[in-house]
Amino acid sequence: MLVTGGYAVNLAGLKFEATKLWPAIVAIAGFTLLGLFFRHGSVAAAFHARPGAVVFCVAIIVFLANGRTISGGDSVPVRNLPLSILRDGNFYLDRLMPPGAKKVPYYLRETGGHYLSDYPVGAALFALPFYAPSIIAKVNPTSRVFAELEKVAAATIVALSTVLIYLAAVAMSANWMALLIAAIYAAGSSSLSVSSQALWQHGPCQLALAAAIYCLVRARYDPRWVRYAGFPLAVEVITRPADAVIAAPIAVFVLVSYRAEIWRFLAGTVPPLAFQLWYNARYFANPLRTQFFGEQAAVGGQQVPAAGFWATPIHHGLAAVLLSPGRGLFFYSPIFILSFVGLALAWRRGGDVLLRYLGAGVIFTIIVAAKWHRATGGNSFGPRLLADVTPILAFALYPLAPFLRERRALRVVFAILAAWSIAAHSVGAYFGDRGWNQWALKEPDTRMWLFTDNPVVNPFERLLDSTEISLRHNPTSRDSPLLLGSEYSIRTPVPIVVAPGLPIVVSLRATNTGAAVWLTGRSDERGTVSLRWVWKMNGNVTGDKAGRRELHRDVFPGASIDLDASAFAPDKPGDYTFEVALEAEGVEQFGNSPTPPIAVSVKVIP
Repeated sequence: MLVTGGYAVNLAGLKFEATKLWPAIVAIAGFTLLGLFFRHGSVAAAFHARPGAVVFCVAIIVFLANGRTISGGDSVPVRNLPLSILRDGNFYLDRLMPPGAKKVPYYLRETGGHYLSDYPVGAALFALPFYAPSIIAKVNPTSRVFAELEKVAAATIVALSTVLIYLAAVAMSANWMALLIAAIYAAGSSSLSVSSQALWQHGPCQLALAAAIYCLVRARYDPRWVRYAGFPLAVEVITRPADAVIAAPIAVFVLVSYRAEIWRFLAGTVPPLAFQLWYNARYFANPLRTQFFGEQAAVGGQQVPAAGFWATPIHHGLAAVLLSPGRGLFFYSPIFILSFVGLALAWRRGGDVLLRYLGAGVIFTIIVAAKWHRATGGNSFGPRLLADVTPILAFALYPLAPFLRERRALRVVFAILAAWSIAAHSVGAYFGDRGWNQWALKEPDTRMWLFTDNPVVNPFERLLDSTEISLRHNPTSRDSPLLLGSEYSIRTPVPIVVAPGLPIVVSLRATNTGAAVWLTGRSDERGTVSLRWVWKMNGNVTGDKAGRRELHRDVFPGASIDLDASAFAPDKPGDYTFEVALEAEGVEQFGNSPTPPIAVSVKVIP
């Protein structure tokens, strides 16, 4: 048995346990970079000799450097499916439904007495090579190693797509421009803040699209490469069916520009599509099954508006996905404004025909995201719904190379937009938290549009708050709990009448009437202020789950904050009281004279 650096390895039995995998990956990538630099004499020489290896190593280090997995509910099936496929030989996720569980998570679907992913399973196939060694070594399925594998797999997949985007760009432009494009793609887009942080569908889709773009660029010099583009495009579609609006224009491009290769291109699409038809028929008894049609009342446990899945007015949706401080593409990655300039330049005489068709895919994707009934993209960071088109948007910057070389003003604008983009997504990867999302998604029409309260500016505001507290020696909920004070005003119509198991939301405004600052922070850190709630019947606490939610920002004396307590109604009909109040972790009472909790009457009807 060898124990080192948090790793326990049984060499004889091929069994190992790891508390952290990412430091080893970062170390390997770092030593590889150093070896390349020393071997070739300089960074520039290393880039010239082994550009793909250098780009990959830098990207993997950047993606893993935050040392944590930033996942969401959508990625739960993907990170568990490799275990089912490799250990059990099926796609069942029954292990995610423990005995006695009352509610099916939104990402699962029950069918035939088993639980399956309600999402397409293509992304899980990308993860199989990363999980296989641990399965072969018979690592315990509850081991932390599998949580680490999710992050390592996601980061590696996006790093590979970065290499392909670099290689496609360097074939069309100067090396310096290709490196800029790779840097923007890797660090100035959702590649850094979302796709590389967990096994969302987006990372595999970006890799598949980057591979197709690379093949089509190579086809300019050797048309036989067209036939290789069909396979990754089909993989992209089965991984995320909405990406059919990206694949379709590319298929038309192949038909128009490479008619002699169209049948070989289409032949490449057969294996992925055949797998999807088999999977649907085998597990859902419907080869054409999708998650978007059928039961209109609810999808995977989530309520769907009566107007359907495409319920968002197009002007509201476009503003949200492009401009809003909560989710806007041009707020988080303003460098992509210039990508649309590159796409427009493709329509000049002699412009890049491939870019014209790729641009059509971008426009269609934006429209689909804008019309989706949850245009906010759920609990995630930035413009996640548009992550799949980042390979196109990054590649579309290459036509600007001659203008950047000739015009100093454009270089300055390019640098400012690129710096903002990289800074914004670095915040999401290294400093962001989910507190703002949990708060903002309750009232997205207003809270997504706050320029002074959003995921990009809040970490800097917390830094300023900490500095002010330190310099002025302000009392806080951590060191002066007796100075805490609060006042509540309810914003939700009451009483509430609801059916068993359905969600309720109680919104209130809390004002800091004390002399101490309410601090946000980790849920287990003393003094962290949280909104907590509990169910009562006839004055007694029921067995239904209590809940809590930390503040997403510090609140100074005299300031107010809007908060939401969301819970599921009890399963048993009756008259309940839903009590909501602020509490500070590790503190017995909230100030000398705590304000009584808000008591909301909730009638649960059969």
